[in-house]
Amino acid sequence: MKIFGGAQDTAGCYYRILAPFSVLRYRTAHEFESGLVSAKTAEDFDVLWLHQHADPTTELIMADMQKRGGLVVYDVDDWLFGLPSSWPCYDNWFVRGTGTPRERLLFHERLLKRASIVTTTTPYLAAKLEAHLGLEQGVVEVLPNCVVMGEWDVLPETVHENVEGPTLGWFGTENHWDDWWEIIPVLDRVLEDLHGSLALIGAPELITMFPDRLAARTWMHPLVKMRDFAKVRRLIKSFDVGLAWTTDRTESSKCRSPLKAIQYGAGGVPVVASETVYGALWNDCRQSESPHVTKFGFLANLDNLEMVLREALSSARPEALQMAHAWREEVWLRHSYEQQAMRWLEVIEEARA
Repeated sequence: MKIFGGAQDTAGCYYRILAPFSVLRYRTAHEFESGLVSAKTAEDFDVLWLHQHADPTTELIMADMQKRGGLVVYDVDDWLFGLPSSWPCYDNWFVRGTGTPRERLLFHERLLKRASIVTTTTPYLAAKLEAHLGLEQGVVEVLPNCVVMGEWDVLPETVHENVEGPTLGWFGTENHWDDWWEIIPVLDRVLEDLHGSLALIGAPELITMFPDRLAARTWMHPLVKMRDFAKVRRLIKSFDVGLAWTTDRTESSKCRSPLKAIQYGAGGVPVVASETVYGALWNDCRQSESPHVTKFGFLANLDNLEMVLREALSSARPEALQMAHAWREEVWLRHSYEQQAMRWLEVIEEARA
């Protein structure tokens, strides 16, 4: 079987196509290739795997592929039909000031309906897609995001130099603007009291909303292309605690995957995560006497975030490191492509059976 993945230099394409394919290429007898989708793709391959491609050319190639008996998998990792206008990528899908969808969003919907299989990252997002498309429950396949552990193992340990107090780290894009609005006052108080610092990677624009004293405690690194993400992995490994926060105020936010906490785990970094999105990840390992403490990390909501951050960054640091070690082992076993990539192949084999 010959399988082709439509590749772009985006995090979505990397985690949903390139990373699992990189493992499957060496684990199976099937052929896995990736690159730009073209008309020849439909002629040369048995399966086409797309990630949020949304244009008329791709629809024609998809139709040709299916006419020849080929299988088309269409993967989605965002709730694009409900993007809040605060996200910069909103303009890619909607006409700002009108709320009307752009042609690109219309093609996204057309390709979803035409696909042989639709895959996505979480049960919550799968249910949203099924309801929107009028599909039966369980039709959309859930393939959770994972990491390639080998990419983290090859990185040298990072040594802290000239850093006073603990470092709370975060990485992402400016599409997390809504997440930050609600937690800035808490971060300001905690880092001031603990003489800590904030590492802000990938979205330096966020500092424009910080009060002066938090801005003074923040060091920043710009967004990098996915092909250069090894630089970010090294910085992540230098965090004392990694912050994974998602607001529950928008549906698009609630449709995110828990990948950020998984990446912290791969780097061996203690995690403070929001109940939103990440609570489901650690639900089975909460402590009855302290529900915010799990076997693998700290969970918080807006009411207890300040307490949880102080605990993770100061007095509970040995405990946090112990949880980080356990979480790293769990990431390898249950959230790495080295262990989970075969599920990508199973989806195809089940459909072709």
